[in-house]
Formats: sequence, structure tokens, C-alpha cells
Amino acid sequence: MKKTIAVMLLAGLLLVGCSSKTETGAVTGTAVGAVAGGLIGGGKGALIGGALGAVSGGLFGSALDEQDRKIMEKTSPRSVERMDRSEPLTISDIIRLSQGGVSDETIIKYIRDTNTTYNLSQSQVRRLQQGGVSQRIINFMVGTGRY
Repeated sequence: MKKTIAVMLLAGLLLVGCSSKTETGAVTGTAVGAVAGGLIGGGKGALIGGALGAVSGGLFGSALDEQDRKIMEKTSPRSVERMDRSEPLTISDIIRLSQGGVSDETIIKYIRDTNTTYNLSQSQVRRLQQGGVSQRIINFMVGTGRY
């Protein structure tokens, strides 16, 4: 039982650090598979269950990342072109992606990965808010201008 709790705590810590849905799926699958395998078959069962969980969880998470890309291609093909070239997203891009249902995590990960810095004015912050961009994304964008 102590090992099960330890695995679950470790999985929880790893989930906090995951930057994509693929990573989150793989970590979650590993944890669930290891716990289930351990309960059913002991140590070897945990190892096998963890390995199978990692593969299936990673595949499931990857499909969700592809789903975000399809949403982006529909809502803003120009934004996707910019992203494919690793160019910074404009405020309009971020509004379109948010309105299209792209997750906060995906948008923030892209901003982080491209080392984009935003020095937002009050009117730009209001524009983002009025465009339906989450406060989480806006706070992250504001934070990039502090460095």
C-alpha cells in the first residue's frame, strides 16, 4: 500500500511538470498502469502495467495535441503558419486561438518555447480580455515582459 501511495504522489508531481498533453497522458498512463499492475500481479505486474500505461497514455495524449492543431488550422491558418516557422504570435493570433478552443496550456507552451516577450499596454490587455482570452494566458503574457 505504501508503494502505491508513493507511485501516486510521484505521478502527481510529474503531472504538474508536463508541458504537453502527450507527456501528461504518458505519465498518467504509467501511474495508473503501475498501480493496477502492482495490485494484480505484484512487482512484475507493476512494471508491465506501467510500461503498457505509458504507451497507451502517450498515444492518447498525442491525439489530443493533434486535435489542438486541427482546431488551430480551422480557426487561424495564418497563426499556424507563424507557429510552424516558430514566429511570435500576435495578439490577434492569441485571441483567435482562444476563441477556437485551443487550450491555455498549448498557447502558453508555444509562447514559452519561442521565448516570446510581450510588453502589453492596458488597451491590449483589455482587447485580450474582450476577445475571451483567459486571465491565465494574459497573466503569462504580462509576465514575459518583466524579464
